[in-house]
Amino acid sequence: MPSESEQHNGDRRPDGRLADPLIGHTFAGRYRVERRLGQGGMGVVYAARQLTMDRLVALKVLSSDLGASPSARARFVREMRATARIEHPNTVRVYDFGEDEDGHLFLTMELIDGRTLQDDLRRRGALELSRVLTIGEAIAKALAAAHSEGVVHRDLKPENVMIVDRYGETDEVRVLDFGIARLLDGDEDDAVTRTGSLIGTPLYMSPEAATGQKVDHRADLYALGLVLYQMVAGRVPFSD
Repeated sequence: MPSESEQHNGDRRPDGRLADPLIGHTFAGRYRVERRLGQGGMGVVYAARQLTMDRLVALKVLSSDLGASPSARARFVREMRATARIEHPNTVRVYDFGEDEDGHLFLTMELIDGRTLQDDLRRRGALELSRVLTIGEAIAKALAAAHSEGVVHRDLKPENVMIVDRYGETDEVRVLDFGIARLLDGDEDDAVTRTGSLIGTPLYMSPEAATGQKVDHRADLYALGLVLYQMVAGRVPFSD
């Protein structure tokens, strides 16, 4: 990890790449950013220490270019509200959300120490039937909890399913990233989730989602069927 003196915007690491200016920074006055975990379409995820609780959390910060867009900010606020409404052992707990002094929107969640279902599939191919049943049931329960709160995931895939082995237990499942979820009771005419936009991963999209039609919880069940197929067969049913 680069030293704090290397974190200023424009400084470079020994490998020549630009250093991340947030690493080593105290974000929103209460999160010390330690390292970058990954980056998606909506923002960057860091491991950060919550100073008041002295615990590591996952800190998701909206990308600065997207933060300038009112529709992107509205979508991120919707993500925070949607995720905070879901409380289930097979989903990720939300600790905090808000905006820092520079106007960056953020969300903090529990930091999961595990691997993705995609990692297992890539390494092992098809899984044992007992594991398919255990993991599949846990994913279904997480989706049921989300749907009961009016939330559609819209991007269920093996990369968004974490597998955790701890305390002598194996295959503890957590469904991640409701970042592009749509609230079923939201305004269908708003600019955030208007019909005609394509949101999701093509290999796991329902036909309705792939053609830009309005989708509901059944799109998640379709994606779950594809994930179950992949766990049993070691491949997705449709590869083109």
